[in-house]
This record gives sequence, C-alpha cells and structure tokens, in this order.
Amino acid sequence: MDHIIFLVALVSVPLLALHYWRTREHDPKEPPLIFPRIPIIGHALGIIRHGVPYYTKHSTLYPSQPVYTMDLLLNKSYIVNSPSLVAAVQRNHRVISFDPFLTGAANRMAGITGPGLELLREEQNGGRGINNKVLHSMHPALLGTGLDRMNEKMIKFLKLSVDELATTHNVNTSFDLHAWCRHAITVASTDAVYGSINPYKEREVEDSLWTFESRLTPLLVNIMPSITSRKSFRARARLVAALVKYYEARGHENSSELTYNRWKVQHDAGATTEDIAKLEAAAGIGILSNTVPSTFWTLFDIYSRPSLLLELREEIRQNGLVIEPDTGLHIVDLASIRDSCHLLVSSFQETLRLRSNGAPTRVVCKDILLNDQWLLKEGSILQMPAPTINRQPVAWGDATSDFNPRRFMKDTSQRDMKRATAFMSFGASPNICPGRHFASGEILALAAMMILRYDIAPESGIWRPPMLNTKAMAASVTPPGEMFLVKVHEREEFKGDKWDFRVMEGRGKFSLVVG
Repeated sequence: MDHIIFLVALVSVPLLALHYWRTREHDPKEPPLIFPRIPIIGHALGIIRHGVPYYTKHSTLYPSQPVYTMDLLLNKSYIVNSPSLVAAVQRNHRVISFDPFLTGAANRMAGITGPGLELLREEQNGGRGINNKVLHSMHPALLGTGLDRMNEKMIKFLKLSVDELATTHNVNTSFDLHAWCRHAITVASTDAVYGSINPYKEREVEDSLWTFESRLTPLLVNIMPSITSRKSFRARARLVAALVKYYEARGHENSSELTYNRWKVQHDAGATTEDIAKLEAAAGIGILSNTVPSTFWTLFDIYSRPSLLLELREEIRQNGLVIEPDTGLHIVDLASIRDSCHLLVSSFQETLRLRSNGAPTRVVCKDILLNDQWLLKEGSILQMPAPTINRQPVAWGDATSDFNPRRFMKDTSQRDMKRATAFMSFGASPNICPGRHFASGEILALAAMMILRYDIAPESGIWRPPMLNTKAMAASVTPPGEMFLVKVHEREEFKGDKWDFRVMEGRGKFSLVVG
C-alpha cells in the first residue's frame, strides 16, 4: 500500500507544481481561464475522451464569452467562439499559423523522421518548408482543367457503384449504407487521383487506409507506436509499401495533376521515395476521411425527410436531368446540379454545418493582442470549434440547431455577409480545404443519382441516427460508429432506364460558403 501512495505522490507533486506555475503566469489580459471539474488534469482528460465536443460543451456554459483559455498541462489552448474573432485570427494568419501542424502531421501521422522531416519543416523553424510547398502545389490541380480531368474519371467510377445497386441488392436484402458509401467513394476518388495503376484497387490496401484512419489517436501520441498502436502502425506500413511500389512503377506519371505535382515538389527537393510514400499515405486520409461521412449524412438527412426528398427529386428532374430523345439515355449533368439545383446544394451545406465536428487549429508564433483586446501568448494553441461557430445566431438566425435545407440559398441580407467567418466546415481562411470542389462534386453527383433512381429505407423502418465513432479524430464530419442497415430498390418511374453523367469542361467549381 505504501508504494502505491508513493507512486501517486510522485505523479501528483509535479502536476500540482506545474498547475500552480501555469495558473500564476496567466496574464489578466489573456482570455479568461476556465477551470475543469477535475482539478489539474480535467481538461486534458476531457479532450482525450470526448475530442472537439468537449470544447462545445464548455462554450454552451459561457455563451457570452467570445474566447476563453483552457490549461492542457503541456500548453494553453485558446478557444474562439465568435465569428468576429475568427476574422481577427484570419487577419493575423502569419502570427497565428497553421504551418507548424503540417510538420507535426508529417512526423506523427506519416512517420517521417530525420533529414526527411527537416526537409518538410516550416522555414521559420529552420526547415526547408517543402511541406507547405506540397500543400500549395495542390491548389491549381484542384481547379480548372485539373479538376475537370479528375471529375471525369471520378464520375465514371461512381456510376459503376450506383448502377450495381440495381442488380446486387433488392427489396429483401439489407446492406450497411455507410460501408457502401465508403467503398464507392474510395474507388471513385482514388482512381481519379492515382490513375490506371491506382494502388487502392487492391481491397487490402483500401482496408489498410481505413484501419489507419480509424485508430489514429494512439499513433499521434507517438509513444512506442509499433506497440501502443500496432494495428494502425502496421496498416500504415502496408499503405507505404503499396505506394512505394506505385512510384517505382511510375504510376504518378499517368495520374492526376494533383498526384504528379505532390510527387514532383518532394522529388525535386531531394525527398526519398519512401518519405514521399509516407506523406502520400497520410494524404489518403485527407482525400477520404471527410468525403465519406459527408456522403452518408447527406443521404441520411435527405432520405429521412420525405417532403424534402420529393422537392429535390423534382428539382433534379427539372434542372439536372437530360434525356436524349434518340437513345432515351438519362444523363445527370454535374454543371446543372451546381448552377440550377440550389435546394440540393443548400441541403448539402446545411448537413456540413450541423454535422461538422472539427476545430481549425493554429499555433501562436509570437505574442499578439487579438482584436486589440485579448493577449495570446507565443507557443499556445488556438482552436475554432465548428460545432459552436457553425451555430452562431448572429450569422444563421434563430433555431440554429434545426436542419433548414434552404439556409444556404441566395440571401442578400446583411446577415449573409457575416457567414464567411461563421462556417468552419471547410476550415478557416487562408487554410481552406483545397479539395472542397472535387469532394462537393462527388457527393452531390452521387446524391442526385441516388435520389432520382432509388428508394432507400432503414431496415428498422425508422431513420434514427446511428451511434457516432468519436474516435475517428481525422474526420471533421464524424462517421457512424455502427452499421446502418438499409434496403434499396429502383423507383418505378425510371426502372430499367440507362443512365450516365455529364461533366462540362471548366464548370466543376462550386459556389460554396467557406470560412
């Protein structure tokens, strides 16, 4: 018994001393310090257990507080709740920066160390800054002709998955809707990104990605990950091996502009093939971890509202569907979905607004007085939790927790001007998700085709939201944590008809609200 008391004292005394020191050093000009229910370690435990919802819980306790401070033992975290302060963070993006997180992800998520990590590290901290250059190389590839080419390939493979539903499932069989979305989106996205010898065509590689993605937390802790995070560690190793093989076969030379640009920036800077493959393994999570649950929840939010489903079917039939008179071929036009199916696009963004669970994160690189009011100290973390900011009444009006499919339709009011800093679902400027147009086109194309062609009903008969997988920390839209079984059958109106997609060149960019 005495040795247990000794061990408790050995751990507690340094924690108490650290807490006393950190509390004493809290400057009165800093955002107010919020104390946890469990002294000293409460906030750290809350974040580990609940993730971003822990911030949201505290934000509801202090609704009038635009920003507050949490002491997480090893650092301070400033939690921003106000869209006006989001704008102030954006204005000071060189001081309140996202760049250091790129290096942390390269090390802990991708497993890059040594000279390869120094090559990627941000320049202001003594590195070569290649990680940032890789990120910037993606932007032109995800707009213009690069986006057109990827959309064309993505649509082709998405159509195959949608077509197969008519033959592989019937009204008497059930399947997991989330698992189906995951496979359909993985195949369509990676074939568009990686080209003809896409490594994700192998089911083992696809499964490895999702094992890697679903068990990130212990890997990011980075304490003997080969032991403490064995499944994720091994899954990542399989991904890296498959991608090394892909680069050695020169697959990137016949891929998308996105993949080639990412490879070229690293290769020209002197990165090894293995380090390029490691960074690309982590990029797979970026490509898919949010698109898949966003697809699932978009379908869920539409099909669970029968009146909205009827309206959307009519909107798509009138504005997004072309039937060739000679062949009878039914063509869903992605450009028309973007330009003329306003209710569908608005419904999709409303799903993101309510389902987003991420928190755009920054490092305070030097002391700064935010908005001429709040002192932020160098080395601290700043976070902007989407569940709080996406529900601010000043931007979205009353009943902000209700699903309003028309909320994102054209609005010329002054309130519409405030929404740019009250929507964190694609991140916060200048670090907006570069793949948002590709992902949005993919989700809306699949949704439009499904809405027209199929009726979907839960096996239970009730559209009850499934339990969430709160451990999937890479996903800012939280995926289901259990199967959601549904039955599907073709609608009589279009039963037996032939279908296709059309992607008009230069018209793949969506008009989306971004932070």
